[in-house]
Amino acid sequence: MKADVVIIGSGISGLTAAAILAAKGRKVVIIEKQPRIGGALKRFRRGNIPFDVGFHYTGCLGQGDILHLLWHYCSVLHRLEVLPFPAEGHDRLYINGYPPPVRAYFSYTRFTDELKQHFPAEQGAIDQYFQKIEHICRSIPFYNTKLPLTDFLQGYKPKGHPLSEFLEKITDNRFLQAALANPAILYGVPTDQVSIDVHAMVAHSYYTGAYGIAGGGQAIVDAFQARLQEADTEFLTDRAVASILVDDHGVTGIRTDREETIESDYVIHTGHPSALIDMVPDGCFRPAFRNRLIDLKNSISMFALFGTVSATPGTKAFLDWTNHISIPEGPNSFPPSLKTRSTQRSLMLTCTERTANNTLQPQIKSVILLQPAFWEEVAHFHHCRKGNRPPAYSRLKHTITEQMLQTAEKKWGDYLGPIRPLAMGTPLTFRDELSAPEGCAYGAMHCLNQYNPRPRTRVPGLLLSGQSTLMTGIVGASISGMVSAGEILGLESLWQEIRRWS
Repeated sequence: MKADVVIIGSGISGLTAAAILAAKGRKVVIIEKQPRIGGALKRFRRGNIPFDVGFHYTGCLGQGDILHLLWHYCSVLHRLEVLPFPAEGHDRLYINGYPPPVRAYFSYTRFTDELKQHFPAEQGAIDQYFQKIEHICRSIPFYNTKLPLTDFLQGYKPKGHPLSEFLEKITDNRFLQAALANPAILYGVPTDQVSIDVHAMVAHSYYTGAYGIAGGGQAIVDAFQARLQEADTEFLTDRAVASILVDDHGVTGIRTDREETIESDYVIHTGHPSALIDMVPDGCFRPAFRNRLIDLKNSISMFALFGTVSATPGTKAFLDWTNHISIPEGPNSFPPSLKTRSTQRSLMLTCTERTANNTLQPQIKSVILLQPAFWEEVAHFHHCRKGNRPPAYSRLKHTITEQMLQTAEKKWGDYLGPIRPLAMGTPLTFRDELSAPEGCAYGAMHCLNQYNPRPRTRVPGLLLSGQSTLMTGIVGASISGMVSAGEILGLESLWQEIRRWS
């Protein structure tokens, strides 16, 4: 088999790169280890109830925003029903030790006003924070599409002071620090290790608006799949890439674990960069680069509990267009160590469907509880695979489930009623289902003192994509797919075509 480009992995970065390349007439083959495409975007079901794993809401889908532009260019936007959060939509923050919830609106103006009402003595610090975020993002082409892209990417490197240091400099109010640091849960890096620049790139996308998609992440996958099938893109699922074939001139193709060979001059790897080491021939990477991939520090993992509640009018009003997040006071949203008790960790409550109850069982509503987790909490089960877990692992999951349910009941039980658990995911689940080392929820950390690999490698024709390269989340992974495709097509000319719709 021959292809112009082979893409390893079918998450949003791989789908985005494939759609852009296919639109330019390139023959693309996508290799996916799992039986179904979509990566973290695809849904699963328990008892006919759909659940999203990696998509709950996103920013950057307003007219002229980067995700809006990309999905329009990829010819998938018209296949989706975008659900803008209404003006009253927000993340409701419950800060330990501070009784009234803080409404983190998806609007610079409204969130600023909300914080000034809660912390009237901190107005200067609040203004300083938001001005800093906006100033940083005015220089980023993804948020200011008038700017050229190539120069930015060539000079891009996370820099600046740690976010926690910046927050502690502008205010000593630990409740305000917590409210400003909260978007850290969306990139999985402790605030004493992340720069204010990286924080701004993620936070800005939500301070300018939040959006759901009817049908959740699966609808996004289905839209891309339909578009790619129109372009005769091939999907090879339920197989892994055993080796990337390289000669003296660069990439020549790949070989799967089924002994299939696909000839190609380009390969885009969208998974964790460290997985490349076992795919390429010995000596393909310089020792320094190889060690850098091995030593990449990973973002934090999650415990994810999927369940249902009774779909009363009160429950719907509590859940629709509002995410509920319990966080500790101070500038760090993450537990300082794996010894931190479940009750002292952040906890996020969100729902799968924003606009309607499940059509198969309209009397219930699906909910998800997310809590930061450490790989070390399950590492002693690392040799176990799905379908072959020992009883001790089941007991651990049961204990964690009960702890998360008790915390949720204490905080939100008066509004929700009891949560009926249907499934529990741990860092092992993330590792096995998403090929995520140590169960990292957001790939390799974008943190200080770590230089994440660029999309282009020293092997001609071998490119990287995904959350570990540029940014995290659906926005960051989509942008990385665009950049990787641009390395093949011509990055600046592609950027000019995409941004003309703005």
